[in-house]
Amino acid sequence: MTQEPIDKYRKQLGLQDKAADTITAFSGSMLFVYIHSILFFVWIVLNVSATESWIPFLPHNFDPFPFGLLTMAVSLEAIFLATFVLISQNRQAEKADLRAELDYKVNVKAEREVEEIQTKLNEILTQINKK
Repeated sequence: MTQEPIDKYRKQLGLQDKAADTITAFSGSMLFVYIHSILFFVWIVLNVSATESWIPFLPHNFDPFPFGLLTMAVSLEAIFLATFVLISQNRQAEKADLRAELDYKVNVKAEREVEEIQTKLNEILTQINKK
């Protein structure tokens, strides 16, 4: 099967498409989970500690329980990540359709070649049986 149409498709991807794929790939990794776990832990510790803030420019308990600012940030991130995932899934569906079309063309060509071979084989058998 030829890869040319798939290679052409990849070359046609714009910067936005590549960025969406990269973000989707990263957000689906364990590194993403680890980074977020650490950030959430630090955020919560900074906001529930009874002493003054460890960071000079941050006020003490800048986002008190129930962490409304953190909730909003995570919700916005989830909206954008869901959008990036959908964009990538749509592109994956397009690639799958392209592959299916290529497979179909290869199968049709193979079927024609098998029919030609069968026809020639039948002709040879007919000639052998005549002798």
